[in-house]
Amino acid sequence: MEAAARFGFVARGIAYLAIGIIGFMLAIGTAEHEPDGGGALAAIASKPLGYLLLWILVFGFAALVAWRVTQVASARRTYSGGHRLYAALSGIVYALAFLGTLRYVVHGRTPKPSDAIARDLTARILSWDGGQVVVLLLGLAVIAFGIWQTVRGLRLEFVDDLRMGWMTHGSRQAAIWLGRIGYVARGVVVLGIGLAAVVAALNYDPAEAKGVDAVLRDFAEMPFGPWLLILVALGLMAFGALSFLEAKHRRTYGGVPV
Repeated sequence: MEAAARFGFVARGIAYLAIGIIGFMLAIGTAEHEPDGGGALAAIASKPLGYLLLWILVFGFAALVAWRVTQVASARRTYSGGHRLYAALSGIVYALAFLGTLRYVVHGRTPKPSDAIARDLTARILSWDGGQVVVLLLGLAVIAFGIWQTVRGLRLEFVDDLRMGWMTHGSRQAAIWLGRIGYVARGVVVLGIGLAAVVAALNYDPAEAKGVDAVLRDFAEMPFGPWLLILVALGLMAFGALSFLEAKHRRTYGGVPV
């Protein structure tokens, strides 16, 4: 399981690097793809050895699913209820990424833009009895997760998951700065998604819901927007680079990465 999870971190790094690069290109006006998962797949496929990288993503995401399932099902008492819940939700996200990437590689079916997925899902939930409350609570939960990711980066909590003592001084410094910038950028994007969900719930309008692509485009439209988007895009690339370091230096417990 340890080797599989470490391979999965490589796949996650590739995905975040691709999204970050597309976001950067969007900021300077040269983007050819949407800055989300589907756009990242298309961008990777268009490059030399692109389909080899896509298969790495397929197997990498599958490995991350197996890693999270192992954490959820583990009998070890070191995993709290909150950790198991987070592992379960993370596993679902990786499973969706696995299925979307596999469909793209095998059938050429490009995943829907994350913006469209967010609107469709919000519309479906709003159609339920009490759906407005559900969307509101989900939005608040996403906001809480975004805040947690941001705080995790600012307080350097992520270093607890790394074998810092095994790393060179340069690698430790790189991990600290990549993690700080990467987690804050990730948290800011997640915050934007959560805020959009709350607005959609309060206005009872699924069109207000947003995915990664729409949130990044919103950054570009703010005052000093292109510069702000460049910072966020660089942060997402930093998170991707941190994932590569995690592939080698993630701490393990009982043969399973924490």
